[in-house]
This record gives sequence, structure tokens and C-alpha cells, in this order.
Amino acid sequence: MNELQKKIYTKQSGFSLYMVLIIMIVIAFLVVATMHGTSVNSRTSANDSDYQYSLQNAGNGLIAAQNKISTWPSQGKAVLFRCNCEGGLCAAKDVDPAKANAKLATVENCDNSQLKEVWKRQNVFSDSTNDPSISGGKYRYVIEYLGPDNDGTPGVYIFRVTSKGWGENKRTTSIVEETIQANLHE
Repeated sequence: MNELQKKIYTKQSGFSLYMVLIIMIVIAFLVVATMHGTSVNSRTSANDSDYQYSLQNAGNGLIAAQNKISTWPSQGKAVLFRCNCEGGLCAAKDVDPAKANAKLATVENCDNSQLKEVWKRQNVFSDSTNDPSISGGKYRYVIEYLGPDNDGTPGVYIFRVTSKGWGENKRTTSIVEETIQANLHE
């Protein structure tokens, strides 16, 4: 090595090393930030997918309830709707049994001051031992009888179906409610 080269090498202060370290820190920060954003998006997507699954299950409960209602005329006896929602059949709040009772359906006489909306009643969706209105933990429906159609059309009854669906995560739930006007000839 000649004398000029020795002077240049001995005067180096390591500036490029500092630049490389700073660039590496910035890149590492960007990688961590990107991974965090991806993780949040992934969890949000999974939660949304599970919510859609629970909503689909609640819809399946509505369909199952409609199918159950359609079988009642062939049973040949009145279906009883109780205050305690036994078998998924609930007496509706503010429905007068004297006006609602018909050949196809009857309502138990309940204390309306104590009766809540069906989805607010305690254990109505969880206490379902041997209940035909629950399907493998995916949905549960309850049917309320609101009475015959007031337009005077014979054989037309009005029901309110409330269905609760669960997602893969049991804490993910959806509740769907539908009023059904059923043409059920006695």
C-alpha cells in the first residue's frame, strides 16, 4: 500500500455503518407495523365471517320454524303456546287468549305485567333440554302465536318467530325476528 492509501484508510469514521444500521431499524419498524396491520385485518375478517355464519344459522332457524308451523293443520289438535316457552312455543306479550284462541292454536293465560318480549325472557334461548326447536347448537327458534288474522280471512293465522343463531365461536350470535302470516286451513 502506498502512503496515500494508508492516510485514507486511517481517517475513516464508519459513516456507512451508521447509515446501514439506521436503514435496518427503519425496515424492521416497517415490517413490524405491516405484520400488526395484517394480524388485525385477519382477525376482523374472521370475526365478520363468524357473524355471517351465525346470521345464516338464525335464518335456518326461521325456515325450520316455518316448516314446523306448516305441519300443524295435519295434527288435528290445537297447539298450545305457554308462558314458559315450553318446546319453543311461547305465549306472546299483550295477546288476549279470549281473542286469540282458535281451533288450531290456543294461548295459555299469562300475567302480562310479568311477561317480557320473548328475546328478553331469561333462559329462553339457553334452556333447551330435549327441545325440538334447537339444532345441534347452531340455532334455536321460538314461535309466538299472535292470533287469527283480523281481516276475517278464515284459516289465516299470525305468528312471530324469533330465531337465534350461533357462530363457530359460541360468543358470536345473531337474533332474527319475522312475523309470519300463515294460511293454515283447519
